[in-house]
Amino acid sequence: MPQVDLQRGNLDVQIQISSEAPADVHVLADRLLELIGSLVAEVLKALLRARLREELGPCGQPGNRFGPGCEAECPDCGSGAAYRKGFRTRTVEVRRLGALEVERPYLECRKCGRSYAPYAGGVPEQRRYGRASLRRPMEAVMETSYRRGAEAYPESPSASTLWRRVQEQSPEGSRALPERALPETESGVVPWATATCVADSTPIPARRASEGRKQASHSLSIAHLVEPDPEGGPGGRPALRHHPVAARVGSETRLRADLRSVPIRSLITDGKMEVGGAAPFVGRCRWHLPRSIRYELYNDDVSGDFNERLSGSLRSLVHSRFPNGVAAREALTRWAAACRLAAPQSATTVERAAPAIAIYAERPEAFTVETTAPAEREMRELNRRFENGGQWTRSGAENLLRWHQVYRHAPAQWTDWFDRKRPTEEPSVSQC
Repeated sequence: MPQVDLQRGNLDVQIQISSEAPADVHVLADRLLELIGSLVAEVLKALLRARLREELGPCGQPGNRFGPGCEAECPDCGSGAAYRKGFRTRTVEVRRLGALEVERPYLECRKCGRSYAPYAGGVPEQRRYGRASLRRPMEAVMETSYRRGAEAYPESPSASTLWRRVQEQSPEGSRALPERALPETESGVVPWATATCVADSTPIPARRASEGRKQASHSLSIAHLVEPDPEGGPGGRPALRHHPVAARVGSETRLRADLRSVPIRSLITDGKMEVGGAAPFVGRCRWHLPRSIRYELYNDDVSGDFNERLSGSLRSLVHSRFPNGVAAREALTRWAAACRLAAPQSATTVERAAPAIAIYAERPEAFTVETTAPAEREMRELNRRFENGGQWTRSGAENLLRWHQVYRHAPAQWTDWFDRKRPTEEPSVSQC
């Protein structure tokens, strides 16, 4: 009797053929494996549904409570009272079967309102990946996407597994940004006194609290110390060194608190960030003010050639080299006074920004750069990473921020995290 041995993924299939095969055996094996995965998932769902009915009672029964000794109490308050909310699908990497979609009951605590999925013990054991095996997929995620990371090499975790890894875990020993991302110079001194801190922020999509609610967003903020690179760039062109000092997701006051805890000398922002008092000298990006005024003039009903002339004259003033801060403030104040009748909102904005532009003339030695462009380039890279993940919780967004900043700016710490011998386990299913 002929026998056909096939292998699909991590599963070996042996098919005994007693007569002429009615179809291609490879197609038959593929269908068989799909059926096995579906069967395992449906059996597991039925078992968990039966267990839920036995411990919680019939659906819709008032005052439903779990019996003593069960493992489905609320993980926050320990209450045994719960509503049924349906089932949630979780993709689990199962040995031999590979990626398997498992549906588990999803409940809501009647006491504290926590939503949770019980019965972690009934889910098949997930695959485990050593840290060394995660390095290449994680690097591909940082450079491209979760899908590309899953395709980095044959034994890579699935895209959903990598996504959960980034969402639920960060490199050990890292804060919002690692302290080791601030390397000491050859003289043994971190460049606090010679570098300028630049800060920027951007909105990222947040997970909606309820259906029908308008798309929410988090504010992601980063701050880098920037100093000239003595080695220069390609072809001998000037280049800059970046030293991340702070990064937060949420209110900008969290970033301000981090900046106040480090001895930065000068800080540059786009004028919209609430980080006042974080440094002795705070300037506004020379390129950002004229660009924002150009669009603000439209709110004052100033358009066409008149808009071009006003924004062009302001651009010339902002980029001029004044002998002192008084001259700079007077020039910007005169521009605001001349435009007061035609563009009152723009005039007020320029008056408020005048001290942050005049600081460059007052303390030129304090500013290595005069623009937020170094942080903006970093922010564009981060935006592409957050577009891959859909809607984000604040903790998940901060984890991705840690991964990205360690990967970009602390290669020694990145290598050290993956080279450690302790095995890394998949996050517990009870966390889903």
